[in-house]
Amino acid sequence: MTDSTEFTPGDPRKPWHWHPELPLQHPPVLVWPPEPKRFLAWLFGRGILCSVHMVYIALAVVAWVFTPSLERMATFEAGWMVEIWLRNAVLFMVFTGGLHLWFHTFRAQGDKHKFDPKPLQPRDPKFLFGHQLGDNVFWSLASGITLVTAYEVVIWWAWANGYVGCFGWDDGPVWFIALFFVVLFFESAHFYFVHRLLHWKPLYRFHDLHHNNVNVGPFSGLSMHPVEHVIYLSSMLLHLVIASHPLHMLYHSFFLTTGASTGHTGYQNVDVKGKNVMDVANLFHQLHHRYYNCNYGQMLVPLDKWFGSFHDGSAEVTTRIMKQNLRMKAGAPKGAAAGGD
Repeated sequence: MTDSTEFTPGDPRKPWHWHPELPLQHPPVLVWPPEPKRFLAWLFGRGILCSVHMVYIALAVVAWVFTPSLERMATFEAGWMVEIWLRNAVLFMVFTGGLHLWFHTFRAQGDKHKFDPKPLQPRDPKFLFGHQLGDNVFWSLASGITLVTAYEVVIWWAWANGYVGCFGWDDGPVWFIALFFVVLFFESAHFYFVHRLLHWKPLYRFHDLHHNNVNVGPFSGLSMHPVEHVIYLSSMLLHLVIASHPLHMLYHSFFLTTGASTGHTGYQNVDVKGKNVMDVANLFHQLHHRYYNCNYGQMLVPLDKWFGSFHDGSAEVTTRIMKQNLRMKAGAPKGAAAGGD
């Protein structure tokens, strides 16, 4: 990685404060020929075992402890459903609020490993309440946490009534562990396809609310229109199709919610006393927020590379995508947003 205050290649008007080594490279997972040494280093290092995914699993364990009994969830009742919403809201606010305080309020690491040099927008009429943070918190809680809770409630109810199987550790430790990877890969692929769908013009008017956040912060991640939340969170339905365990489902839920927070911090790493302790966001998705028509998915499953929408941060790709966006804008009706393809 390289600390850089140079201008973004191909775009001298909008510099990155910092960026990793370019061009960006995908993890050594779905690559050919295989790279076993790099793969093992990724698996046992910052890819999985020393990554933020362990935080999502820890949050899943905490959430499971504070989940109502399965017997109560056999019927839809407001009491236990509100308990789950409160549990989700508290954990989300503690985690995401902590990231916001660290990076943007206390500025505990200054601009080290920050992509965009600009601060969050405290006043802007395009945001609800005219305030980026207030807008982001409102949509995250009122829509995001409410709708992920709704998906979770249906899954708990199905488990409680025996409509879908529950797979525990005693049923097979190897498959129990493998199911976390099933969720990880499934969600990575699902996100690409639903994100491409949201850039389809009839649906982009809903996705545009999320794209108000060009310079992002942790609360920007889950700040979406309710229609987008329904689509984005629909991958939770996986647990109505395959037998899994509550820990798998809760990990999936936190991957979608708090994972959106980490992915939108605006910083690549958490640095404590000058030491990089954890990777959080990445330039891959930051490029999407700046240029829109690229990097729809996640780095793990290289669907953007396979379908031709991968931006590796290089000058050549930046120039090509900027020209593409200008052509789209020129062809759009007056006052219309360029919603992608």
